[in-house]
Amino acid sequence: MALTSDFLTKKVQIRSNHGIVDGKEKITARTYGDIISTATDQAIYDTALIIDGLQEPVLEEVIKHELALLSMI
Repeated sequence: MALTSDFLTKKVQIRSNHGIVDGKEKITARTYGDIISTATDQAIYDTALIIDGLQEPVLEEVIKHELALLSMI
């Protein structure tokens, strides 16, 4: 039996650092979906930098989420 992997979805999460608020570090996250399956990691990261440039808080990290269905045939 062979294992197959079928692409379902890809999302990117951009986390921003707002600095210290009320004595604690404040980090917010926004998730953007519907990324095409052929998008490269570099293209995703470059787009995240562009989105970050439109925001006031400092970019903390960029996280890519990929979801695939694994099945035996």
